[in-house]
Amino acid sequence: MAPKQWPPNSFRKEIWENQRSDWPHRRIKGNKTPEPGDVVVFFYAPTGGTDPGVYGWAVVERCTKKLYFIPTAPTNHLKMDPWWDDNVKHIVKEIRGPARVGTLFQVDPKLQVTPNLDRKIRHGIKKWLNATP
Repeated sequence: MAPKQWPPNSFRKEIWENQRSDWPHRRIKGNKTPEPGDVVVFFYAPTGGTDPGVYGWAVVERCTKKLYFIPTAPTNHLKMDPWWDDNVKHIVKEIRGPARVGTLFQVDPKLQVTPNLDRKIRHGIKKWLNATP
C-alpha cells in the first residue's frame, strides 16, 4: 500500500480485527479478482514511507471497485509492530516481481519461483510474533 494514499496511522486507527472494512483499490496484478474467502495481506512498501512491513491480513468478502474485507488476528498486533525483515522482503519481491506498481497482487502458485508462498507468509507472521517481546 502506498503510505501517501493510505497512511499507516490511518490504517492503525481505522482497521480493527473482526470489523468489516473496505478499501478503494486501483490496479490488480494477476489473472483474477479476489473472491469471497480469499486472504489479503496488507503490506506497506518502504518507498514513500518510514514504517514499512506487513500490517495485517483479512478475509475477502467481495471485490468491486472497492475491496471489502474482515481483518483477522493478529492484525491488531501487526499494525503496531509491522513484520519487516529479510524474509518478508524476499516474499514481497517474489510476489510483486518486476512490476512494483499496483495495489493488489495475486499470489498465484503457478507463477511462483518459490513454492508455497502462502505458507511462508503464515510462517513468517508466526515467527515475527514469537520474536516480539
